[in-house]
Amino acid sequence: MAWKNGVSDLIGKWKVAKARSFVGGKFDMFTLEEVAAELESKKAAGELDCEPEEMMSGFSSITEFTADGKVRSWMKAPEVSQEEIDAALASGDLIAFEDGYMCLEEKEWKEENGEFFYNSGEYREMFGEVQSPWDKLEPDENGLLPFGSGMVLLAKM
Repeated sequence: MAWKNGVSDLIGKWKVAKARSFVGGKFDMFTLEEVAAELESKKAAGELDCEPEEMMSGFSSITEFTADGKVRSWMKAPEVSQEEIDAALASGDLIAFEDGYMCLEEKEWKEENGEFFYNSGEYREMFGEVQSPWDKLEPDENGLLPFGSGMVLLAKM
């Protein structure tokens, strides 16, 4: 599926719609509800030694594509004081903080010939030849955006 309105389709915040997980013995893309049900089942069977919520925190992350070519990864912040937030921002440990979310990582995206790419920051090599860290950003047939080396599908918020 192509971008209908160009860059305006990309700019904004995206949430995790599906993530690669094991559900029912199958490794595939699953929704929060599907993963939660699997983990609750494992917990009830005594096969899980932590709380399901701890294993599903990635579903609460937000990926933001900004107009100035940045890709920001936002995670729900733990309960901390404004003093701690200010200190983390001043030291550079936090890039940004807003609405209870912290931005710990910022990468780049770019447009080339009407196509969009983001810098995964990954070092890749194949048969001794270094490969580009830039991944193409292209929504699937359902309008979901494969991201993070295909580990998640994002939906625009």
